Amino acid sequence: QDPLPFGGNVLIQGGAELLFPLPFVKDQRSLRTSLFWDVGNVFNSRCESTSNTIAASNVKTQCNDISLSNLASSVGVGVTWVTALGPLSFALAMPIKKPDDAETQVFQFSLGQTF
Repeated sequence: QDPLPFGGNVLIQGGAELLFPLPFVKDQRSLRTSLFWDVGNVFNSRCESTSNTIAASNVKTQCNDISLSNLASSVGVGVTWVTALGPLSFALAMPIKKPDDAETQVFQFSLGQTF
């Protein structure tokens, strides 16, 4: 009996990024490389029993205590290329600490605005 998926009302997130020039590339104006560390999780400070209409039963959602020990963390390397369509970003990351049974993504890309 899997617990019901739920969101939360508390978000804790953070990260650090170290930018460095890409070796052997003369024009660095449209290219940015970085090493990054991301950390975060979503918590619910109001855990209560919820109804599962599909199974017609009450199921207690599993709640984590809001603490630094329950934060997920990952490290990786990223490349952003500024194109005429917008920034194109690629990232490779590995989890350091992840919640039990969490799905992870090793490769991610995006096209559009970056922070």
